Amino acid sequence: MTKENDALQSAIIDQINAELGASGISMKQFAAILGRPYDSTRNYLKKERSMPLGFFLEIAGALNIDVTIIMERAKQRLER
Repeated sequence: MTKENDALQSAIIDQINAELGASGISMKQFAAILGRPYDSTRNYLKKERSMPLGFFLEIAGALNIDVTIIMERAKQRLER
């Protein structure tokens, strides 16, 4: 991965966390909604492990937010 890709992935995770915070759902509750172990969910959302694309897609679906919206907002974060 390039530094640019790493920065984008980090911004995507930051945006997911912002969306999750705005929803009022805790990370533990969100893991249950996803049907995923809390520890795995936490590791991805705290940037301790690289997030697989499939997991990102599951998250977007669970938050009911189009993937392109998350990507656009993440790119805006990088421009700040």
